[in-house]
Amino acid sequence: MSQAAKPRLEAAIRTALAPVLRGDGFSGSGRTFRRMSGNWVQVLSVQGSRQGGSFAVNLAVHPLAIPDVMGNKPDPKKITEELCEFRRRLSESNADQWWKYDVSEESLLSAVREAVAVYRRIGSELFQRASNPHSGLHAVLAADFSTGAYDSAGFGSTKVRMALALARLRKSESNLEQAKAFAAYGLMHVGGATLLRRELEVLTAQQ
Repeated sequence: MSQAAKPRLEAAIRTALAPVLRGDGFSGSGRTFRRMSGNWVQVLSVQGSRQGGSFAVNLAVHPLAIPDVMGNKPDPKKITEELCEFRRRLSESNADQWWKYDVSEESLLSAVREAVAVYRRIGSELFQRASNPHSGLHAVLAADFSTGAYDSAGFGSTKVRMALALARLRKSESNLEQAKAFAAYGLMHVGGATLLRRELEVLTAQQ
């Protein structure tokens, strides 16, 4: 007698999460969905645990005016969460939230629906706070960034990586003073990251 097939995360996403995201203007399939908000792309992806039995929901935003993490021009139709400069987990607390399920299809679908409920409560708000024209990432000054006195809605990466991204973003906005200030902060903390150092040095030297 053959064993019943294990439930597939993609199938539960297709049933419970994808319709909600498409209703919010996202497009995509499988585990990754994207939406444009002004000149920013927003990405939501579902990450399954390597051991199975649980998943997390990753959120990311990236301005199209700057290169992605690999230094390439971002493609709003193909960019993945890992290539975005500003990322976070979907969570109602500061904890790293994972949704658990057992080997049944019903359990998996229930877990995805619980994640959908959290997305409905806070996910859209987090995306809005991160990438609207008046967001913290748009408004933060280098002096505030160094003290942490700004609102990024929890989106980010390492301090040096964020400083480089914000320097590039300010340069794209023709705000060379702030671009150089962010790059200078990055240089102060870059350590032995040779490639990042070179890119930051170019930004601090711009005229």
